[in-house]
Amino acid sequence: MKKVAAAVISVLAVALVATPLASSSASAASAKPNAKTRAVTTAPLSYDARLLSCRRSPSTDQRFAVVGASMRPVPGGKRLAMRVELFQKPLSGGRWMLRGDVPGLGTWMPPSDPSIGTRPNDVFKYRQSVGRLVVPYAYRFRVSFRWSDAAGRVVREESAVTVPCREPDLRPDLVVASATVEPDLDPTRALYIVVVKNVGRSVASSIGVGATFASSTRYVRRLGPAESGEVTFIGPACPAGATGPTFLVDPGNTIDEGLETNNSLLATCPAEP
Repeated sequence: MKKVAAAVISVLAVALVATPLASSSASAASAKPNAKTRAVTTAPLSYDARLLSCRRSPSTDQRFAVVGASMRPVPGGKRLAMRVELFQKPLSGGRWMLRGDVPGLGTWMPPSDPSIGTRPNDVFKYRQSVGRLVVPYAYRFRVSFRWSDAAGRVVREESAVTVPCREPDLRPDLVVASATVEPDLDPTRALYIVVVKNVGRSVASSIGVGATFASSTRYVRRLGPAESGEVTFIGPACPAGATGPTFLVDPGNTIDEGLETNNSLLATCPAEP
């Protein structure tokens, strides 16, 4: 599994006409017959950032997070720019750490149309997607906003942090749960019954099982989470006190698993009767 995230960037900068809430007067139903109430006009926020999408998947290529941000001009600040940064931390706990290795992040981005911000009702919108997220981690974006005057002097800076995008490990995790040795009619051979289990969180298919003494691989067709399957091998005898053979699930490493270091099991030869 690749450990480096790759950014997919989509920037949208448009001038929008903001429609303010209507202001009006109305008679209030109260004990005072002439009491009046007035609707309050709410000014739009000068900046905003939020997590738009958090895609979870067993597949690395299908995991991504999308952040959306917007900003409006402020008095004295008609030049607009945003900077997006990505932070991550393990789901098991720890500190948020800045990911400084993601292409396209960490730089100030002005609108593609330099006139955006020169009109009072302009809105600069920005959207960015970061894919191939590593698991199991939580991710969040910090968006910084900068307003500058016509001479390029910074008149205001703000920042906002999105809610986390939690990416649990949804991949299958295959283990050899047991390897039982049974005697064969031929005393030079033994029957090995191998149980494979999926202790992960998604389905695995065409699961190969190999043995140190066998050139061919046995297969379990499909295992869902917490399901087990069984294969058998005929191999050399396993006399008491001897070292048994090793069995390995997914010997070709064709299945993307949550843990790759728990795929083998050494069979135990039976004790003396």
